[in-house]
Amino acid sequence: MEIPTTGSVSLLFILLAVAVFGLVVGKFYIARKSIWERQKKGLPAKPVAPGHSFLFGHLLFFKKALDKLPPNAHYQNALGDIAREYFQHEGCYYIDMWPVSGVLFIVVSPHVANQIHANPNMSMQRPPLLPRFFQPIAGGPNMFDMREHEWRPWRAKFNKAFSAEHVLSLVPDMIDETLVYSETLQKHSKEDELFYLDLTTLRFTIDVIGKTILNAHLGAQRGYNALADCMLSQIRWHQANAETNPFEYFNLVRRAVHWWNGRQMDQYIDNELSKRLSESQADHEGKRQKAIIDLILQGYIAESQSSNPKSGFPVDKLDPSFRAFATSQIRLFVFAGHDSLSSTICYILHLLYTSPRALSRIRHEHDQVFGTDPSALASLLKAKPHLVNNLPYTTAVVKEALRLFPPGGCSRAGQPNVPLTSDSGKECPSANVAAVFTIHSEMQRSPVYWIRPDEFLPDRWLVKPEHELYPVKGAYRPFEIGPRNCVAQALAMTELKVVLACLVRRFDFSPAYEEFDSRNPSKLNRADGRTYRGERAYQIEEGAAHPADHYPCRVRIRKLV
Repeated sequence: MEIPTTGSVSLLFILLAVAVFGLVVGKFYIARKSIWERQKKGLPAKPVAPGHSFLFGHLLFFKKALDKLPPNAHYQNALGDIAREYFQHEGCYYIDMWPVSGVLFIVVSPHVANQIHANPNMSMQRPPLLPRFFQPIAGGPNMFDMREHEWRPWRAKFNKAFSAEHVLSLVPDMIDETLVYSETLQKHSKEDELFYLDLTTLRFTIDVIGKTILNAHLGAQRGYNALADCMLSQIRWHQANAETNPFEYFNLVRRAVHWWNGRQMDQYIDNELSKRLSESQADHEGKRQKAIIDLILQGYIAESQSSNPKSGFPVDKLDPSFRAFATSQIRLFVFAGHDSLSSTICYILHLLYTSPRALSRIRHEHDQVFGTDPSALASLLKAKPHLVNNLPYTTAVVKEALRLFPPGGCSRAGQPNVPLTSDSGKECPSANVAAVFTIHSEMQRSPVYWIRPDEFLPDRWLVKPEHELYPVKGAYRPFEIGPRNCVAQALAMTELKVVLACLVRRFDFSPAYEEFDSRNPSKLNRADGRTYRGERAYQIEEGAAHPADHYPCRVRIRKLV
């Protein structure tokens, strides 16, 4: 065998370096050219002065928008501010973020967003960036980033787990976990201490979703659980741009933490899969057949039997590739099912306890539907779970909180020959963009589409279509719209109503940001540095959008008359 000489090795490295350099320069040129061509056509993209530059694209322009926010505020706020200041009449714009993510097409208009979801070629397609974003959380391909042909049959299976009938059957389990949550809040009240509502609530919601996904009691509210604690740690270490920013690849500590957490979660889920596979053979009555883990196993069993009906099904063995697939789906559902739910609970309580009239009305509704004795609620709802569907004002409160503080946005892949028409009538090509990104937080507060957009007005969900507060069609989309909308929205709405029914008549919450800020003065970098548009509980990015500093607060047990 001929041994390469030093000169040939050097030449190989030179050729490799030239190839890498050419690839980088090529992507650089494509990104810049994409913006230049759109600018020449008068399409919504910030021009050279003061926005776009040859070397940095819109990165410095975006940094200026970020610098106006509190240091840890969600990056979507900056994208929304740019839309409001420069492109409000367009409802969309291009922004060149290469090499961090490439050119993005930002949407804040329901008119433009509706076009996305009316087009099958675009509404079904996830952007290439998404798998990298979800890799630390799910560990592999999952329902969020699957291609249509892979996604569609699994979506049909998972719909069973979130049917209205099945969701109501889960109410007793929700009640049990909420009673533990209530005990924790009582403890904080008796000790008269400042605590972080979001951190407490995260452990509660991960217990709730554990019952839905695994039909298992995780016990995260009372102690350590490998799946729960590793998922919570994974999210804390996750960064919005970490999976798209090439420089974050060298954050070895973060990568090590993600590896360790992923390993622990995979091992926990693997044990649950093996246990549930054995149990499923004895579950002749199908009592657990609609838990996510059961639906995944049913799909595998059916496929195995159809492909080889004579061999039967080996109950003690799962194909390794299927185990990996199932593990990713379960990790995804654990994340999606608890993270945004916790944030939404915090924001609902925040809005209610800073809005005395709304708080009084929701308590009155609960008295009317459940009776005036809150201590009897648990047994009543377990016996009659359908009562959660008789809460129109509570539902309006939940929807208004989701309007003001949506837990996330929506991304789709741009498509060749699929232009999107801006509010001003300009045709904006969606090809050659890294992602088409709909910013819910800006759309749902835009004065263009909402009357009194920053006010907490649950009545806007109860008025008739001719009323001025009645929502603009398509401007409200926290669960998104279209075939790839949130599969679990019925579950989330039921969970939120159950939690409110259990809490709002028993506790008085009060934000403790002033106390928190007095204890942490070093975080204040300017006079208004701790608020965004006047809101101290502004959203930060930590998985879903969460309240700043995890919502420091105090809680009191309410004295009932």
